[in-house]
Amino acid sequence: MRTAGVLIALYLCALPAFVMCCIASTVNLFRKNTKTPASGRTVMLTGGKMTKCLQLARLFAANGDRVIVTATPLYKYCGSRYSNRVDQFVLIPEITDDGKAHMDALIQVATDFSVDLFVPVSSPKSAYYEALAKPNFPPTTKVFQPDADVIATLDDKHQFVALAESYGLSVPESHDIRSVNDLLNYEWPSGKQYILKKIDYDPVYRLDLRPLPHQGWEERVRQYPISADEPWVLQEFITGREICTHTTTQDGNMNLYICCDSSPFQVNYKMLDLPQVYDWVESFVSKLGATGQLSFDFFVQDDGRVVPIECNPRTHSAITLMHNQPRTAEAYYADSQVALKPLEHAGHTYWLYHELHRLFTAGCWSKFRSVVHTIWTGKEAVWNWKDPWPFFWNNHVSIPYQLLQVRSKGQPWTRIDFNIGKIIVPGGD
Repeated sequence: MRTAGVLIALYLCALPAFVMCCIASTVNLFRKNTKTPASGRTVMLTGGKMTKCLQLARLFAANGDRVIVTATPLYKYCGSRYSNRVDQFVLIPEITDDGKAHMDALIQVATDFSVDLFVPVSSPKSAYYEALAKPNFPPTTKVFQPDADVIATLDDKHQFVALAESYGLSVPESHDIRSVNDLLNYEWPSGKQYILKKIDYDPVYRLDLRPLPHQGWEERVRQYPISADEPWVLQEFITGREICTHTTTQDGNMNLYICCDSSPFQVNYKMLDLPQVYDWVESFVSKLGATGQLSFDFFVQDDGRVVPIECNPRTHSAITLMHNQPRTAEAYYADSQVALKPLEHAGHTYWLYHELHRLFTAGCWSKFRSVVHTIWTGKEAVWNWKDPWPFFWNNHVSIPYQLLQVRSKGQPWTRIDFNIGKIIVPGGD
């Protein structure tokens, strides 16, 4: 019933979205052609279903680069495929077994299109395999991704904390949990609480962040798949302002930096100026010395102390704040420079259908007014007057198609994430 209701709502919204895209396309026919001269470079991006891939495609195209985008078959109708900023869209295999078919396909695309720069816009699952394939890319292709061992370390929330601590940076207390009994036998210090998180990314478990111990916690953790093969981390419960950052780094030099407020399900971004967070990130990045895109989650405590929660070695959706920053592509080519940031008038970004959902479930006037203000004053992350059709295809074709696929397989689903262009299912990436 829920699936049918969502499909009906999306189809009702499809007509005005289609009309808006037609109007934008017609206006574009009469616009003066101001296309950037070709740079002669070819850039390949993965993760075609995600807004962050589309945003990077637009930014590289604005730099005069030829843009190749890849996606897996479930996302064959994603918005990037219908972007006038994307020159080629290529379907590649899902990651199965050892990921060989997926990695071979990436290498083949890079070879076929003489790719100069490969920027993975990774899912948590694909980041490691894209890094694993790195040594086998053509020597003329620059792979903008840390090595596989670095990815594995940073993705492991416990190892990441240990690494940051070894750099002399502030960190939370952290414990490696490899069985339910580890938790049941844990001696909880008086007055302290902890957050239990799965080390491997999980789109469902990551939203249950009730501090331990709490009443009935034993029954809760018995349901979790904790084992040596699926380790979890018990992390000190930190209070304060929750912050996320995105940075682009080359050999330890920070070339791009974004900092925003955060939450477990974040779909609104606005740049923040928090020097102590910038200093922490710059220090970690310089000591790590890697090349790639790194995203961090922090709590900033009342006394100003910065406490990292996790590192995600991949593109953050906050990259949408660079939508009007013409120099963004430089961060992926330059060897060193002052870190680029969003322009002051970049405003904030949001996703319309997430906001509409909030609008109709607001429940009170103040929340209703806040959502209307967000829509009125911000930048819709997917919509672009000069490149309108990704908005229609992503929201009104790709998402409904995925819902129908999920329903046909009898799979449960928890929510729709218009930001990353997918249906969230238990055990998904």
